[in-house]
Amino acid sequence: MKGPTVLAVLGVLALGMGPFSWADDQPEAAPGKLDIGGAVSADDRASTDASPQLTFEEYRLELTADARPTDAARFHGEAWVRSAGLAPSSLASASALFSTTGTAPVSLDLREAYFELHGFLFDFVDLKVGRQRIAWGTADKLNPTDNVNALDLSDPWDFGRHLGSDGAQLTVYAGGVAITGLAVAQFTPAVLPTGPWQTALMPLDPATTSVTLAPLSLADRITAGVRVKANLLGYDVSVSYLYGRQSLPVADSVKIAATGMTADLVYPRQQVFGADLAGSLQGVGVWAEAALFLPSRVAMITDTTGIGGGVSTSTALASTPYVKYVVGGDYTFPGNVYVNAQFVHGLFQEAGSDALHDYVSAGLDWRVWDEKVKISPLNLMVEVGDWKDVPHNYAILAAPSVTFYPMDNAELAVGAHLVQATRSTLYGALNGQDEVFLHARYSF
Repeated sequence: MKGPTVLAVLGVLALGMGPFSWADDQPEAAPGKLDIGGAVSADDRASTDASPQLTFEEYRLELTADARPTDAARFHGEAWVRSAGLAPSSLASASALFSTTGTAPVSLDLREAYFELHGFLFDFVDLKVGRQRIAWGTADKLNPTDNVNALDLSDPWDFGRHLGSDGAQLTVYAGGVAITGLAVAQFTPAVLPTGPWQTALMPLDPATTSVTLAPLSLADRITAGVRVKANLLGYDVSVSYLYGRQSLPVADSVKIAATGMTADLVYPRQQVFGADLAGSLQGVGVWAEAALFLPSRVAMITDTTGIGGGVSTSTALASTPYVKYVVGGDYTFPGNVYVNAQFVHGLFQEAGSDALHDYVSAGLDWRVWDEKVKISPLNLMVEVGDWKDVPHNYAILAAPSVTFYPMDNAELAVGAHLVQATRSTLYGALNGQDEVFLHARYSF
């Protein structure tokens, strides 16, 4: 679907649902109106080696529509029209030169499209149906309980991005407690990154790797869960349970022959029990979040008969329960200096008790010049794989930047992505592959 088609759809919605106005950072439209807004952004990144080259490029148009025909009903939609990334180094044939699909492709991504009914059947019941981002957890972007939506790792430096899921949520309010049940009928795998990040997250050749998805039956594809949320002693707390699948794959078979290696990937079932809290302690914002994972066992079949070996079976993912957790806090000091720090045990890509590493993330933002400039010298994450041998089991990711706000709703950021890592860590494949970036965005 082309970009103009998206605009046409939003136009039809506007005509069909009443008068509209351009959104002015409003979370919801006024009753009887449709607010249309969005943003235009540009991201360019280049390597810092002797022969610099583009490492990432994305130009994106975001369109949002938010309507409240009545006080009890709401519609929300969001679509992205974006470039497909870096141009290929070669084309399959000269026929690709005769259309923009071959030379300058774009993609349409329907991020959200849902409606809400407040007071559904009863005054204390709300219903939300459609494609939606169902965000669980209280930590800053690194949420072990946030497993309903698949990960979107197309931009791996945009931590915390997820896809939308097609499903329904029913929330019942009783005595200050909100009980939400959800069901998602279709399983969606995570979107994986390309380039060096691909090697880090999936060290297999995509051309010789097959993927086995769950059968089409509802029992195999469904994701279901419940969350209970309340305020206790001034803290927002919740407990949750989710029955779903890992959105990142696990290899269950590898075949090695003289001509190369082939593999197969699967997405195992998992159950997740979660708990989180967020609040303020002596003026400091604090949060904590933990998740108990009960994974399904995945057996690994290794076939080396093609090189004179045999067939063996091992465990790719054990059924042993494991726990991921996050604790953190933030504080704004006098002079517009904001500090944020978290300790994380187990990142999103890690599964299994033996695979969990520790991470420390920290950020510092200093707003100056009447808040028209934000200096961020300390945006980093430190990974430690083995505290007994840190020099050989560590990784440091840093993203220092300076952001300018020349006018309302506009921002321009320049900075760098720096990686220093040993081979034993997730980010070992990215060691030394530093880049500089330029980011521009205007919201309307």
